[in-house]
Amino acid sequence: MRAVGLRKRDGVKTHRRLLWKCPRCGAKLVSRGLSHSCGPYTVEKFLQGKSSKSRVLFERFVRLIGACGPYEVAPARTRVAFMASVRFASVNRLGAASLDAHFVLPETVASPRFRRVERLGKLTVHHLRFTEPQQMDEEVQAWLRRSYAEYGERRWLKRPPTATGRVRRASSAPPKRRKGTRPRRRTRTA
Repeated sequence: MRAVGLRKRDGVKTHRRLLWKCPRCGAKLVSRGLSHSCGPYTVEKFLQGKSSKSRVLFERFVRLIGACGPYEVAPARTRVAFMASVRFASVNRLGAASLDAHFVLPETVASPRFRRVERLGKLTVHHLRFTEPQQMDEEVQAWLRRSYAEYGERRWLKRPPTATGRVRRASSAPPKRRKGTRPRRRTRTA
C-alpha cells in the first residue's frame, strides 16, 4: 500500500506517500508490517496522573511540533511520537517536573544541551530534558523543524547524488574508511 497523495505546502502541490493503517490498532506506518506498539494507546492515557507542570511542558512541546508542519500523533505504551511520514520526534517520559524528549537527524548536532546523543546506523538520536517551558526556545524549534523536514519527511533519502553516483553526505567531513581497507588509487585519464 504505497499510495501517493497530493499535499499543499507553501502554496505548492507536492506528492506525499499516504501512510498504511494497522487494521488492529489504527497506527499509521510508512509501510505494512512495521514493528509498533499495537494497542489502545492514547495521549490522554499517557498524560493520566501526570503533574500540572509536566502537562504544561507537554503542551509546549506539542506547540513546537505543530509549528513544523502537518503531523500525526502516534501514542504508544511508554511514549508519544510525532510523525510526518515517519516518527521524527517523541516525548519519552513525563516526570513530576520534567519532560524527556528526542528527535532524529541524519547527522549529529553538537550542543551541551543534549543529555545523550546516539548514533543508530546512518541516523542520530538527540535526547533532551526540559524542566521549564522557556527551555523550549528558538534553538529547539530550529532542531525540530530540521528533524521534521530531513527525517520526518524523509528528505535525507532524496539528497541528489554526486558525480560518482553516491548520495551526498550531510556533513562536510570526508567519508570514513572501513577498517582494513586501503584508499583507492586514482588513475589519470588523458
